[in-house]
Amino acid sequence: MKRSSSYPPSKANNVIATSESLAARPGRTRSLLLKVKNGVIDQFSRFKRSRSRDRGQKVNHEGVLSSPTQNIEVQMNTPFAMKEAVHRSVVKQDQNTPPNVKEDAPLPIEPVAARVQNTSPGVKESDVPPSVVVHAQDVPSGVEDGAEPESVDTALQAARETTRNIKTLDTVDNFQNTYLEPLRIFDSIIEEITNVHPYTKMALGALSCASKIVLAQVDCDKAVLRLVDKVDQVYGFILQDETLSQISSAHSNDGQVSLMDSIIGKISQQTLECAHFIRDYSQTKNFWKRAGKNIFSETNDAIQQFIDNLDTLMQNFRGQIDRDVAIFIHRTGDELNLIGMTYAVGAGLDTGKQCLPGTRTDIISKITKWIYESGDSAGRVLWLSGTAGTGKTAIAHTIASSFIRVGGLGSCYCFDKNQDAERRYQKVFSTIARDLADCHPEMRRALASAVQNDIALKNTADIVQQWDKLLIKSLGKLSKSPVGPVVIIIDALDESGKADTRSDLLRILAGKLQNPGVLEITELPNNFRFIVTSRPLRDIDAVFANAQHIRRMSMDEIPPKTAEHDIHMYVSKKLEGLSNFGDREFEVLAEKADGLFEWARLACKAIKEPPTGVSSDESFDAVASHNPAEREHLLYNMYDFFLTGIMPEDKYNTETHCRQLTKFRSVMGQILGAAQPLPIESLNAMRYQFPDPEEHYKVEDIVEHMGSLLSGTTNPLTPVRPLHATFREFLTDESCSGIFFIDTSKVQRDLAFASFRIMERGLSFNICDLKTSYLPNCNDTGLQERAKKSIPPHLSYSCQFWAAHVHQTVFDKVLAKDVRKFLRSSHEQLLFWLEALSLINALSRAGPALSLIVLWLKGHSGYEDASSTAIDVQRFIQIFGNIILHSTPHLYVSALPFLPVNSVISQKFAAKFPKTLRLAEGRDTNWTAVQSVLRGHTRGVLSVSFSQDGTRIVTGSEDQTVRLWDPATGQPVGQPWQGHTGSVNSVAFSPDGARVVTGSSDKTVRLWDTAKGQPIGKPWQGHIGSVNSVSFSRDGTRVVTGSEDHTVRLWYAATGKPDGEPWRGHDGPVNSVAFSPDGARVVTGSSDKTVRLWDTAKGQPISEPWQGHTDLVISVSFSLNGTCISTVSRDFTIRRWDTTGKIVGQPFRGSPTVNSVSFSPDSSRIVTGSSDNIVRLWNAKTGQLAAEPLRGHTSPVNSVSFSPDGTRIVAGSSDGTVWLWDPTTVHPVSQSLLEHTHSVSSASFSPNGTHIATGYLDTGIVRLWDVKTGRLVGQTLKGHDSSVRSLSFSPDGTRIVTGSWDKTVRLWDVERMRQVGDDWCGHGDGVNSVSFSPDGTRVVSGSSDKTVRMWDVKTGKQAGQHSKHRGSVNAVSFSPDGNHVVTGSSDMTVLLWDTARQAVSKPWRGHRGSVSSVSFSPDGTRVVTGSLDNYALLWDVATEKQIGKQRCPDSVNSVSFSPGGTHVATGFSDNTVGLLDATKEQLVQVGEPLQGHTGPVKSVSFSPDGTRIVSCSADGTIRLWYAGDINLPEHAVNFSFDSTHALCNTAELLANTPRSTSFLLKDDGWMVGPDNQLLFWVPPASRQAFYSPWNALVIPRGCVALDLSCMAHGSHWQHCRDPTRRNMKERLPSVESSG
Repeated sequence: MKRSSSYPPSKANNVIATSESLAARPGRTRSLLLKVKNGVIDQFSRFKRSRSRDRGQKVNHEGVLSSPTQNIEVQMNTPFAMKEAVHRSVVKQDQNTPPNVKEDAPLPIEPVAARVQNTSPGVKESDVPPSVVVHAQDVPSGVEDGAEPESVDTALQAARETTRNIKTLDTVDNFQNTYLEPLRIFDSIIEEITNVHPYTKMALGALSCASKIVLAQVDCDKAVLRLVDKVDQVYGFILQDETLSQISSAHSNDGQVSLMDSIIGKISQQTLECAHFIRDYSQTKNFWKRAGKNIFSETNDAIQQFIDNLDTLMQNFRGQIDRDVAIFIHRTGDELNLIGMTYAVGAGLDTGKQCLPGTRTDIISKITKWIYESGDSAGRVLWLSGTAGTGKTAIAHTIASSFIRVGGLGSCYCFDKNQDAERRYQKVFSTIARDLADCHPEMRRALASAVQNDIALKNTADIVQQWDKLLIKSLGKLSKSPVGPVVIIIDALDESGKADTRSDLLRILAGKLQNPGVLEITELPNNFRFIVTSRPLRDIDAVFANAQHIRRMSMDEIPPKTAEHDIHMYVSKKLEGLSNFGDREFEVLAEKADGLFEWARLACKAIKEPPTGVSSDESFDAVASHNPAEREHLLYNMYDFFLTGIMPEDKYNTETHCRQLTKFRSVMGQILGAAQPLPIESLNAMRYQFPDPEEHYKVEDIVEHMGSLLSGTTNPLTPVRPLHATFREFLTDESCSGIFFIDTSKVQRDLAFASFRIMERGLSFNICDLKTSYLPNCNDTGLQERAKKSIPPHLSYSCQFWAAHVHQTVFDKVLAKDVRKFLRSSHEQLLFWLEALSLINALSRAGPALSLIVLWLKGHSGYEDASSTAIDVQRFIQIFGNIILHSTPHLYVSALPFLPVNSVISQKFAAKFPKTLRLAEGRDTNWTAVQSVLRGHTRGVLSVSFSQDGTRIVTGSEDQTVRLWDPATGQPVGQPWQGHTGSVNSVAFSPDGARVVTGSSDKTVRLWDTAKGQPIGKPWQGHIGSVNSVSFSRDGTRVVTGSEDHTVRLWYAATGKPDGEPWRGHDGPVNSVAFSPDGARVVTGSSDKTVRLWDTAKGQPISEPWQGHTDLVISVSFSLNGTCISTVSRDFTIRRWDTTGKIVGQPFRGSPTVNSVSFSPDSSRIVTGSSDNIVRLWNAKTGQLAAEPLRGHTSPVNSVSFSPDGTRIVAGSSDGTVWLWDPTTVHPVSQSLLEHTHSVSSASFSPNGTHIATGYLDTGIVRLWDVKTGRLVGQTLKGHDSSVRSLSFSPDGTRIVTGSWDKTVRLWDVERMRQVGDDWCGHGDGVNSVSFSPDGTRVVSGSSDKTVRMWDVKTGKQAGQHSKHRGSVNAVSFSPDGNHVVTGSSDMTVLLWDTARQAVSKPWRGHRGSVSSVSFSPDGTRVVTGSLDNYALLWDVATEKQIGKQRCPDSVNSVSFSPGGTHVATGFSDNTVGLLDATKEQLVQVGEPLQGHTGPVKSVSFSPDGTRIVSCSADGTIRLWYAGDINLPEHAVNFSFDSTHALCNTAELLANTPRSTSFLLKDDGWMVGPDNQLLFWVPPASRQAFYSPWNALVIPRGCVALDLSCMAHGSHWQHCRDPTRRNMKERLPSVESSG
């Protein structure tokens, strides 16, 4: 609706005044407001008359005529009384509504008044009943001019009738005029009535925002109409004569915020919250529905709370009393839970820092006016700069307080130089986003959605990611932009650290991000306002230069007279009441301050609270004697004056003065030398532990007189820190501070000693009383509060910073003794330290801290044991740190038991925790090669690389992202780097680690800033094919790339421009490139099977192509000494070359296709990654394997790289993971512990069920295993030249027949473990399946040559065959009577062969994929078949028809009937085993598939008694499973071969779960219970062949088996510790008593 229709032009023309003129002429202000008021009253008179004229026929909700309702008598003394009367009847009926009324049910009476013309667009007059249409003739708001008021009864009756004439609000919009007209009137004149005072402008501005929100809610839900009515009353109240008069005269002469201002502010804030509730009601209602809440009850409760608050506030205004009313903010508490998201605690608004009322009014008014300016010309950022002490922070906090207090949407973020340890510069936009979310429910939902499935985003330190994903993208999800200004204040930007730490923040504020896909600040809606305060530092000024959207204001622009006037007001207020002080003294101080409010504050403090023995007059004379011309030293002079007053020099008692100075230096050294501020209580606790008893005095003895300079001097819980950054600068600059100089290096030793004493007395087992080991820390209610109570600030501080203080101390034997005691003591203090760090989320500090200790001890003999312990603990944290952070009880429950035997931690502490899980088998003697598994990519990892300092790993993936990792913790650093539109094929660090170059299948090369995770400039374009490989030169100035387009290109790293033309010479794609160490040469490998060496300067080949490989060259690598080149090829070889192109030695063989190669830093070893999922380490000289292959990946290894120090190997795989290995701990080849680990193709029970025979794909061998023990029986059967695909026992168990891809069938003697007779030859291709006849006289075989052959066991001769299949014969099986053979083929058919008549049936068709397995039922009447089409089919042999069908989770590789014919076992390619019920007409899956294998299941078979199922897999293991619930031990939670190892006390774990069927070892290593309880965690090296509760045995033995029989878990986890060991806190005196 246009303003002209809501406000008469004649009245509007009278309201013309700027804020300056209004402020200057209060009389004119009142006059103008009276004119506004008259216009408003005129409108309301007409508005009320229009309501009373509407009449209509009474109808009920169904449109049927109804009887008149009872008259309600009410005083119609306000324009809103008629609606109130209607609502009283509505509310009365609401109270009688049954509590179970549905949310969609209409209210008994819909409170809708008369409809008038000219409301919302799109509703025609003809759509409304004639009785409720009122025509208007040039009257504002559609009100009929000249209408006479009618009686109360008549008006009320009209309202009732109109209510009954309308079915719902959704169909008739008279709601718009009846309820919202006062809001429109208010909104139309708001600009005029708020040009009075900044605070009032903000308060009424918030009311304007609220009105816009409600007015925009056209489809207002009828359930909240009662609240809309109350909001309507609020605006009517504001526009009443007496209210406007009070607002216009509310301010005192000195400009202070009056009582009326305060109440108006609260009214505006509460009204805005009402508006938010109305706007978001539909989404709130949906949440209540999901939560199972009573929507009717929840709605009424919330609305009643809003109404009660508004009624109280309006009554307060009428009575001019300010009762304490807490603003009601409705929260749903659903998905909006943002617990765990990074938030800078203590960085927000501090109301104690506001300007004194009446001061700085001009600049505050200017800023306030800028906030409310419209249009792009206003700019998004205001930079308020000024020198230290000029009052910038006070202005910022005044604006923030005024705006936020009235309910405005905004945030105040303050930097503080004393809080550098908190790294506030890493938390800026996550905190601001949280603040906005707290003010805006829809923003809260959007923010929660952004972090819901991205834990890393919750805690990212990358503020560009925060800006983009937490702030910008969350704002982008809002249905509408927030109404009214959104004010974000960033105070003291100059205290955000160094220039490099704030560079990203400056680029964001300056709109100079230049990151594709990330919005600049200038693209935000124009109601966003950023206010930045800082000193005018060079780096800030340079970045803000030429930014058109930044408006600059300087404290220097404030006229000296204005500043002096403000300071005069300030000092007169602060010194009010002091005798002998008046305007003359105030003027002197104001002049001397020279515009520095900080100086004025200190001066007032010195005068009001002068040093002992000095009068206020004398103190005044002293501070007034300073020369204001020396402005740069004005504050330093004041600091010197203050300290001299506190510690005056006494020429008669110099010893006392020296002692006082010594105490001062010690205390201030402790305060300034601490890594983060501590409260007095904690400072004292640490001081009492200083080694020198002379220093055991109270901190408050010194700081109690320094309240003018330090915070926290009177509150024992507030951290003590300099109030102003310049005080620290003064004290630490000896040339300025003189005798007060503080050398922070001297206190480091004392702080180190104190930290050890604090930890010794404060740390204990289960320090925070963790109730259960089943929950992650984040789900432990009240943990944060318990942690604050149990780990006080001084203990938290000591745990985090003891090593830093040690490292900053010159080596000291006494201190070294403490270090050794801490690390080597048999007491569990070391574990308790890790426990405490995890509970305060500071475990990441432990690794770097221990590195500092190793460096500090280096070169000092006698401390080797302490250093080795530190290294051992680092390794412990590297592997187990994440799970300890996730759930701290598992430090003891999971981590400690899995430590290797020779670990120092294990040797010292394992025996002290007897009731944890125990490794019955598979425990490592030493630390394993695998350090950690990095998960985060969603597709295969194609490239990996270490930074030169070894502190970072970069990876590129098929998911089109680049990720940065911390190898010490295994955690991602920041968010994925996005920018490429294709797979990232290659990544490489620059030599300084500051940049990363990437090549992609999108044909581009990109350069990235490592610290920021953002692209530098635009993509480098030039290649016309996929970029396969990239490499940085050693000096970092060039990048070389190889492409699918057959070319090599050289680029300038600084500009991204090509250096010359493409290098041409290869006849195929260039797959790999590498610089020589000196950068003078480049080696390349190509699909043309050649290797080439290039001259970097000339861009020309140095020689002819190097020939030697017989297939494409995949990867090339230079040795670091530059003398050798290694290459790998699809010809399965690894070759070494000298730099002339001559092949060195013989090719390395013994590995499938190698995808990546890399030299160790000392050039003695070569690491390769292969398509068989294995990483191998080779001796670079001999070409022999140097260690046991590194296994763990489940897909091909695409990239490998050594760390610069050679102590780690990183590998990236198509399985999406990155593994980190320690090559120094791998086993030599001769000590292989798992030589059995090969892909197992076939497994079968012996007829008596005592043995299992297995055949292997990659070795062509057969093994026999004892079912009870899982041990190998006899020797391995060797003879086949290729994979054994199938085997079968003879009915008497004395023979085994095998079929191999070497095209032969062989017979073996089980007792003698040797082959019987010659090979059975005849097949022209590999043999896929063999089976004995029931009488043991014949063997049938199926082959890839499409034939089925029958063999005579005695003679080994062929006894028949058929070749009816059109594809490979994959499976054969005899019928129980031996008369038939069923076969399955890749031609998707099944055939039945009558062996007596040599007849073959017609093809059984039903499968849509290759048939992989067949099995007869024991009675011979049915056949089950499995196929790669993911189906198992059941067939009737007599009719040859399909009678059953079951869809399976993946390809079916094997099927087998149970001995009773009631069930079918299935093996799937998704690594699981299934069980099907075959007793019904259809095959029915029984329970969930059994999980445990880590590779496709190749074969399954039942035991002869039907109680077990054997399965074998490509993961190299054979598993024995309990066949169904009936065979699974009751409540047996067991992960071992021994049933006595089962978990004890399972009642809590298995509550409401009859059997232990829901246990699953997740990909991240957690074993979780039926309700996702955390039972224990398994490190990566121990997950291979891990037991499932369904497993009776896993073969081969030697894999991890757990004994849980004594394990304390769940709510009893604390009992894992030896009960005879008393808690440390019970044995040692408290910190306080020791002091």
